Amino acid sequence: MRLAKFTDVNRYLLSALALAGLCFLYIPRASAQAHHAVEDKGFTAFEEFRGTTSDQGQVFILDTSIGYDFNSHIGFDVGAPYFFVRATPNRAPGERHFWDNNWGDPYADLRLSFDNRVLNYATVISASVPVSETGSFSTGRLGIDWFNHFDRPIGRLTPFVNAGISNGLLDTRLMAQPFRIFDSFRSLGFLADGEGGMTLRVVSRVIVGGSYYALEPSGSQKLYSANGIQNFFLLPNGSSSVSDLTHDRGYSAFLRFNPTHFMYVEPAYVHSTKLDQDAATLTVGFDLREMFGRRH
Repeated sequence: MRLAKFTDVNRYLLSALALAGLCFLYIPRASAQAHHAVEDKGFTAFEEFRGTTSDQGQVFILDTSIGYDFNSHIGFDVGAPYFFVRATPNRAPGERHFWDNNWGDPYADLRLSFDNRVLNYATVISASVPVSETGSFSTGRLGIDWFNHFDRPIGRLTPFVNAGISNGLLDTRLMAQPFRIFDSFRSLGFLADGEGGMTLRVVSRVIVGGSYYALEPSGSQKLYSANGIQNFFLLPNGSSSVSDLTHDRGYSAFLRFNPTHFMYVEPAYVHSTKLDQDAATLTVGFDLREMFGRRH
């Protein structure tokens, strides 16, 4: 299946995101978003915005989460995402594309992190609970995801590998890789995902990086929709199946920076080689515990 290339509008949006990132090249140290380092025990709270735009439409997610750190290795979170979706199926020229919005399935996760001189390792086990009607915002089934992150800093360079298995792709604060934001469809079926890449610390608060990702489905796959429109992008046509859509692979480039000690920003570009599709994504997050003076 071959999808349309970026429109001029989306090219401008992507350029604007890149320019916005370059404006912050002298702001402080970025934290890797594969997992957030735990500095002490206590309650945590995050507010995060994730968005993506492509020729297939736009998705914006407001993700509110609270948690508790037991120590530097163990913590848990609960969160609830709210979606704003505008799909762009084939329609007559000039016909309006409408926004849809609703709560997504709330989730809980248990996270463990173990840093050492040889290899840093973090793992997150997440579960989402269906509360919405089956369709664009929910599969109506319990969602399970086991996510693993490995990295090894070498000076300013940090190679990393992410790998996981799930019964459908979840997109939460701790697993918000650019390709997950882009592939924000609701699916049900066994799915393995992998990502390998490298980051470079440019200055104390700025990191640039790139990665290659792959999704590998197995067995029967279901993709959910509302009002006859598949959610969110990657609309099937007569020559494609659901397995074609969940069998994705491609690459991403991203910039991470911290304007303040309580805020992180990540503009990114994603290209699906399997679907010949481009997307721009943006993540903006706020560490509310830090914002209210926990750290000085």
